[in-house]
Amino acid sequence: MERDGSQPEIVVGELVRQYEGPRAMVFQKDLDRAAVGEERYQLALALRELAQRLGISLTRYAARVTWDRSSLSRFFSGIAVPPADFVEQLIADGDRALGTELTPAVCELVRGLHRTALTVANPKGAQLQRLRDELADAERQNGLLQQEQRLLRDMVIAAKQQIEDRDARIRAVEASATADRITHRSELAQRSESFETLREERDRLRAVLEKLRGELADTESRAAKAERRCVELENRLEAAEEGAGDEPDGRLLRADAVATDAASAPYHGDDVDLRDVITELQRRDVLGRRVVGAVTRAMDQVVDAARTGRVRLDQLPAVELASLTAIVANHLQHVLRLSDEQSSGLVVAGRQVRFRFALTPAWAVEPEESNDLFLLVEVNEAGGWWRIGVARATPQNLAGPSEIHWLHHRVELEPNVLGFMTAEERRSITAAGLPNDQLGQLFRMVQLRPIDRRTVQAIARTESVVGRALGAAARLAAEGIIVLTPYSERCQEIAAKLGFPVPRRDSRNYLAARLVRLRPDHGSVPSVELAGEQWCVARPEDAVEALPPDHQLR
Repeated sequence: MERDGSQPEIVVGELVRQYEGPRAMVFQKDLDRAAVGEERYQLALALRELAQRLGISLTRYAARVTWDRSSLSRFFSGIAVPPADFVEQLIADGDRALGTELTPAVCELVRGLHRTALTVANPKGAQLQRLRDELADAERQNGLLQQEQRLLRDMVIAAKQQIEDRDARIRAVEASATADRITHRSELAQRSESFETLREERDRLRAVLEKLRGELADTESRAAKAERRCVELENRLEAAEEGAGDEPDGRLLRADAVATDAASAPYHGDDVDLRDVITELQRRDVLGRRVVGAVTRAMDQVVDAARTGRVRLDQLPAVELASLTAIVANHLQHVLRLSDEQSSGLVVAGRQVRFRFALTPAWAVEPEESNDLFLLVEVNEAGGWWRIGVARATPQNLAGPSEIHWLHHRVELEPNVLGFMTAEERRSITAAGLPNDQLGQLFRMVQLRPIDRRTVQAIARTESVVGRALGAAARLAAEGIIVLTPYSERCQEIAAKLGFPVPRRDSRNYLAARLVRLRPDHGSVPSVELAGEQWCVARPEDAVEALPPDHQLR
């Protein structure tokens, strides 16, 4: 079914075979064609059909992937355009569930719908995605050419060996005939026939070799060209990603570059809508813990340390970074129980509030968003803090430094040990071998200061890090290294007696230290009793002592 003679219109059940089992996916939100626009509507229809191939519920699928249930609901309702990785994963998951692959034509149709919707929703993101697609295609072509090169080189080597074999056999026949001084004509004729056969085979192989050499030279030329194309696209993509934060026309809400520790003050301005939004947000989160937790969980979800090994937001490609805005908004909507009835933002105190996320103190405002209310989040990883505030995009605020009412002016980020390690330190951990061994090396290298859960996840390559940390602690006990977790009362007791900052249960931080038995020459230092003896933090010159087997960290 064609729409405007170009892009095919999706009809439910037409794109792919529908799942007929008892667990067809039920979506939270209905599709509103007028609200989300034609491009997002068509994409959402296609995504819904692909999702039905899974044969599981929305909640169960959310448990399998890195996107939560709220984000999936927004993808499937057209409210948000998902990243390309989500589309590819949805296709692959459906293929595995049904044991059959979609046709290339259907896959290209879905990717085309995604590119079209992304172009409308996020032109810069769409441009980056096109470059990524071109680079991926160039890499595939380059890979095929590299494989062809290896095959032709092997064939050239094999042909040379066969020619050398024929030459050796020819020389053997010649030497044999001379040595035996053949006199009988019949024997001479037989050897002559064998000799001619070998020469013909050798000459034929030489012709094959020359042909293979020509094909190899051509393939090497095309492979070199493909490699140059990959390098060119890679450079273009890197340049585009570096400039992704630059917004045209200077339509930005801006804040001071450095956040202060000033507490949030009541709003005393004349903007009634702004005051009501601020009051409602503060009422829904009196202590601020919900907002802090929501932003932290959203960042952890996108960084996805356990799966990717990343630990910082600046390691994200531009397309994934763009999706962070929607994911943070989803988490805030959930914890604050806000409505998202309008596709362009949240609804707070009956007012529409747009949401923006940035890594710099500047947030882009589209021309049609002038005078709208905005909920703004900035994360400054280098400074180790983030903040969240509310502002109105008035002409005055867009013309210069904006008047932003901060709900939380400076929230400290969790420590990011791996993110600030030197390249040499990271290589030392990687060289340890398997993830469990790397985790042990981390606790050897980083002691007497908090180690964040994200770093532990990135090294252990799993979200369930408690068991891995306890396993590492058991192995390191022979070296006298104790690993304190935030989930054990015994660990909190040990930390307090040794004078360490006591890790809160919600801090998710670990702490490692090497201990030795307390001796008189240690002087008056904090100590803790382990298996009936006093232990203290080791000095560099102290010999290694194994911890007692029953030091009971669990």
